[in-house]
Amino acid sequence: MKEDLRVVKTRRNIKSEMMELLQKKPVEKITVTELASQAFINKGTFYHHYSDIYDLYHELVSDFIENTIGSLDYYEEFFTEPERFLQKFLCDFRVNDIKKTFPFYTEGTHSLFLPYYVTEVLLNRLMSVNYVENTIENRVKVQCCITAMTATKAHFDEAYNNIIVKVVSKMIRSTFE
Repeated sequence: MKEDLRVVKTRRNIKSEMMELLQKKPVEKITVTELASQAFINKGTFYHHYSDIYDLYHELVSDFIENTIGSLDYYEEFFTEPERFLQKFLCDFRVNDIKKTFPFYTEGTHSLFLPYYVTEVLLNRLMSVNYVENTIENRVKVQCCITAMTATKAHFDEAYNNIIVKVVSKMIRSTFE
């Protein structure tokens, strides 16, 4: 079923105005009243679509990550050629580049744990290639491998990518042999 065009336009307007506000101040300083005023909607309209400012903020970051990861075309390599997958992924998905491209990603009080969001989106994308059966056990295995990559990457700079690729690819291979 198609979504109502008015709903699509309203949500797009709310997101656009939120992004404008985020360029001026951190999410913690933005109020629903301020956003509603800037978007020319009433607060009830905002609450019809989002539970609070942080719900909207999380959706903006999730959308950004989904769009970024969604453009990748080598998911099957995770299972078949993990070294190549990891090298490409670490190159294509640099945290510092994300922070430059999505400058309103903050690490303040209500920041998003970026590796968590990347892991969630990547898990769903990897399972969608149907290389392994979509069972809870396989989802846990894939998530553990992804978490090893994203969490480790969050602690080490790019100089250590080769070590991360070596270790995590062995982990993937041993998990899915």
